[in-house]
Amino acid sequence: MESIRALKGISDEYYLESLILLSYILNTSKEKVYLKESESLTESQIELFKTSLEKLKNKYPLPYLIKRKEFMGLDFYVDEGVLIPRPETETLVELAIEYGCKMENFLDIGCGSGVIVLSILYYCKSLKGHAIDISSDAIKITKLNAGRLKVSDRLELTLGDFRDFNLDIKFDFIVSNPPYVRKSNLKNLFYEPLIALDGGDDGFEIYPDLIKKSVRLLKNDGFVIFEIDPSIRDKVLIEMRKYFKKVTIVKDLAQFDRFVIGRF
Repeated sequence: MESIRALKGISDEYYLESLILLSYILNTSKEKVYLKESESLTESQIELFKTSLEKLKNKYPLPYLIKRKEFMGLDFYVDEGVLIPRPETETLVELAIEYGCKMENFLDIGCGSGVIVLSILYYCKSLKGHAIDISSDAIKITKLNAGRLKVSDRLELTLGDFRDFNLDIKFDFIVSNPPYVRKSNLKNLFYEPLIALDGGDDGFEIYPDLIKKSVRLLKNDGFVIFEIDPSIRDKVLIEMRKYFKKVTIVKDLAQFDRFVIGRF
């Protein structure tokens, strides 16, 4: 396949993305693309490949091109309506599974594409989950992914602002990966929804309301796990300690302070 051979002189990352793109166009695995090197693409496939490569060159995210992103060993549908899941967020899910898998119910605030709430439900078969997001696109995509993972029967979804969210029930634990990118850094992020990224001037803007609301929604023996930016670690700790007796910082795989756990 001429298109594969032509890409071998490009950077390893670009070449890998191109192979993934080809596997998507050919509806086959990345490994099997190599077996098709002697085959030719159809005219429509060539055109799609060329236009897609141009988008990649302009930093358009590959997951949006192929409408999928792997997370926690699972395939999720994603598009421009939701944030692209980051690998570090898998640690948040692993912590939730470790501490909460045998509990009854939990809440995901700001669910996006649903990777957090749905991964927890997938690996914890007895849990029930509730997720809320202010974006209708996010709710639709979470619902779609829930159906694909066959966990819809254990999931409740709410469209709205978490600040206005109230239920008669309370939760065993609450998870959230809220917006925490500094406003000054948003100029470098062209394609993902700003509502899922904008954390105000210093990235801390949403946390006081998030923490206060979570306290009201938790059971007496409940806990929270939030993702944070390392730069706001101290601010988050001060705010968390107003409400929680035990507050713990957990590092991500790159050894950055990325998660905070709070218990009463």
